[in-house]
Amino acid sequence: MNCIPVMINKRFLLLLGVVMLLPACNTKSKSERMQAVVDEVRTKYKAYEDISQDDQIFEAYDFFVKQKDYGNAAPAALYSGCVRQAKKEYEAAMNCYKEADKYGRMVGDSVSAAFAQYYIGDLLNNSGNEAEAITNYKAAAELWGDSLSRKAKCLNAVAMMNIVIDEYDSAFFYLEQALSLAQASKDNITEASVWNNYSVAYQLLDKYDEAKECLRKALPLTDQKRRPIALLNLAKVHLALEERDSLAYYKAQMLSAIEESDLKPETQAAVYGFLIKDALAVGDYESAYQFEKQHEQVALDILGDQTQSSVLEIQKKYDLEAQVNQHNRQMLSRQRLIIVLTIVLIAALVLVTILILNALKKKRIEAEINANLLELKKRNAQQQQEQTAMQAQYDELQKQNAQQSELQAAFGDKLKDEYLQKCHIIRCFEVLSRDRSNPMAFKDLEKSLFEGEDHWASFEAAFEGVHPGFIASVKEHYHDLTETEFRYCLLSHFKLSRQEYADVLGCSVYNVDKVRASLNNKMKE
Repeated sequence: MNCIPVMINKRFLLLLGVVMLLPACNTKSKSERMQAVVDEVRTKYKAYEDISQDDQIFEAYDFFVKQKDYGNAAPAALYSGCVRQAKKEYEAAMNCYKEADKYGRMVGDSVSAAFAQYYIGDLLNNSGNEAEAITNYKAAAELWGDSLSRKAKCLNAVAMMNIVIDEYDSAFFYLEQALSLAQASKDNITEASVWNNYSVAYQLLDKYDEAKECLRKALPLTDQKRRPIALLNLAKVHLALEERDSLAYYKAQMLSAIEESDLKPETQAAVYGFLIKDALAVGDYESAYQFEKQHEQVALDILGDQTQSSVLEIQKKYDLEAQVNQHNRQMLSRQRLIIVLTIVLIAALVLVTILILNALKKKRIEAEINANLLELKKRNAQQQQEQTAMQAQYDELQKQNAQQSELQAAFGDKLKDEYLQKCHIIRCFEVLSRDRSNPMAFKDLEKSLFEGEDHWASFEAAFEGVHPGFIASVKEHYHDLTETEFRYCLLSHFKLSRQEYADVLGCSVYNVDKVRASLNNKMKE
């Protein structure tokens, strides 16, 4: 009778060993497949290829986390974030980068942690949180250690954020460090970017000669992808310096480079902004208006992307979820320990208490089923409530979008009318400048300007556009002119009758003669 339990135990242990061996073999094979997935996404990302459809990286990330293989989990989390960001799922991307930083620091993988901090800085920058992005870029620079090229890129990003928030002293400090590291590592791309950021800072400080010199140093180092930006900045500098020949040369090169590149929306907006200023400088108002419409559309697209997700809210949500996940992991560890102890106890008593164990097992299963049913009912109720709330939010959002579209359309019409009116005023002035006795041009000018209460302000603004510097010169040399005398002085540029002077100035012909006499006396003095 004692032989039977011994035989059962031997067979049980043999079967258990075989069952445990099979999953180990399968896990090893799957681990190799998951590593291959991560390597493939990494290669495509570095080659600037589209990775938005590489969803298998998420499976690899989950696999390595479940296996507690944190060395592979760190890069898997990092490139999962890259895929999420390519899909414009910014909240999920932020969570992945945070996890990559955590796992990278756990296993000493400073490369994954550094990349994660840099990409978090990019997310913050793209959402308009430049001051917060500086902290992450600095953290990335520290994690790179002896990698001069990577550290130069991070410090260059810190400098760029300081330029955006108008901290120019700090910007030049970090630009100097980044330039030194880029030159030491012979990283031409980063060095070109540093020179370009130098030029941006100088332009904002109205130091256009220094900006031009920096851009000329950057242009030979710039690769094909970043060349349109360098050419755009050079064209801006020559436009500010009114160097039309150089402007035309670099503008033509920039437009040619743009045709061969896929520009970001922010770069497209900068190009349209430059083209607007260039068109206005040569009096091409029709082209300026068309460029303004294109610039407005790109700006609205950028604003739409930025409002899809608030990165600061994502960070707060991530920190809260991290605390909840930590608590859940602790509870799960305790539950696993209890289950293991329970299994050991059941194994020891299985031969002598099989009937009692079956009864207890049956009761336990019934209790679990009842608990699961109750939990399922609660979840269904919560999901229905959440769906109702989400539908209400969606309806409200649709309503707001409709209102916004109406406002945008009205604003566009108003902007166009004002723009065309200003162009008409300037054209009238230009006609009167060539032929002061043209009564039709003056009537058109009078009709366009003298309808509102601020017509003299509009008149002076348009007059300054055609005769730049004249108003300032009159006010500088003749301080004691009355308002009526000053206005008569401006109107004297056109050949008007005494009655027309009186009508425009709102006084009698007699008073016009008095104003003219007084003005002549003051100017003779």
